[in-house]
Amino acid sequence: MKNICFIANYSKTYLFHAIAEELQEKQVGIYWICTNRELYKFLRTHYKQQQILLINMDHLAKDSLPLHPFKINELVYGDRVLRNEPEKGIRFLNNIQQDIYTFLQQRSIHFVFGEITWAHEILIHRICSRCQELNCRFLNPHVVRLPNHRFAFFTDENQSKFFDLSREPRSDHGMIQLKPPAYLKINDKIQAKARSLSGRLDRIRRFFTNENIDKKDPTQITNESIRFKIRSREELYKETYRLVKKVSYDDFKGQPYIFIGLHKQPEASIDVIGRYYEDQLTNIQNIWRVLPYNWKLVVKEHTNAIGDRSLDFYRKLQRWPNLILVDEKTPSYELIKNARAVVSVSGTICYEAALLRVPAFTFAPTFFNRLNGCDQLHLHMLQDCEHFEQLIWKLEASFDNRMEFSNYLMNHSFEGTFTDPITIPAVLEPENVQKLSIAFNEIINCSLVKMATS
Repeated sequence: MKNICFIANYSKTYLFHAIAEELQEKQVGIYWICTNRELYKFLRTHYKQQQILLINMDHLAKDSLPLHPFKINELVYGDRVLRNEPEKGIRFLNNIQQDIYTFLQQRSIHFVFGEITWAHEILIHRICSRCQELNCRFLNPHVVRLPNHRFAFFTDENQSKFFDLSREPRSDHGMIQLKPPAYLKINDKIQAKARSLSGRLDRIRRFFTNENIDKKDPTQITNESIRFKIRSREELYKETYRLVKKVSYDDFKGQPYIFIGLHKQPEASIDVIGRYYEDQLTNIQNIWRVLPYNWKLVVKEHTNAIGDRSLDFYRKLQRWPNLILVDEKTPSYELIKNARAVVSVSGTICYEAALLRVPAFTFAPTFFNRLNGCDQLHLHMLQDCEHFEQLIWKLEASFDNRMEFSNYLMNHSFEGTFTDPITIPAVLEPENVQKLSIAFNEIINCSLVKMATS
């Protein structure tokens, strides 16, 4: 019997459940780790109690010794909820370790599938990696961004390494075509609705009704004073963003510039994947320090992030000569293809740039750093160079390996739309679920074969 465990995570839980139903027909034992009471009730209608581990703030009353250090402070710092009450966060993460370990051990679980968004998910990843006697592997199924409707299983917290499949590699996939990731248009619609009057009124209503709030869920801010402070700040920042002075692309078109795209924050793409580089203001200032003479440093706000940053954040940027904020409605493709270089913490804009042979730099390690046109940027590189153009020259002279990368990505990824059903309800359609379950089953069987022969 092959036993696997899913980590429930909001609406993604329903997609995992649909996949699980397919896998059970292939003699795969299904288990769950859950933090939310309502999701726990949903799972109990389909699974036995011994198949589900509920970890929530009731664990604060326990007094368990941690299994290992696991850099708990780092996890709390990067968690958008636990960071608000760090002492509770540290106690919670220490107290759940033994229960998680025992659950995985006693049920002989071979694989854990989950996101790497919340601190408890990353902690489980570290338990699987550190406690090798469990013989349990954590895999993170996630979209590969480009091409659309493909996903892979990532093995590390940075989503920089694919699970190494044993399938026979093909070399005839063709070059990855540059198309806007499918989720961008969907996100734009969601944000437009959120910024509307009805959207704001709905948020106010939900704030007072505590709708869908589980007081013991570690992924929800339940302290009302903290919630009020955060929500009020977001609304203030959305209003004051209108005061930010932005320029049109036509104002600097034809001039040499480096393009930096801001991340939405808090978000796993920067607070988890980009940890230690999550201070975007500092990152931009460090690039400005080595900006070549007469070049521009063009910064674009993420359309989904309006409300994340204060007016003061933008004013601190604009005090530096030749650093300009471009209108957020400017198409990123236009900014990328005409830039001398593109910089981000882990953003897709660097992936797109490298596919266009525009030099790209990410502060965090990413899977598309395998492209010779996309380098990981370390602080010592900025300290050692005379100006940023020196770093650009190196990438411009590199061998064009886009075809090799395209074949590598296609050989290590799967067809299927993998996202939450709230965003794209069609992911729950039988045809898509079948594709996803086939991929999961291949991964499980491939891993077990490797374990048996190692």
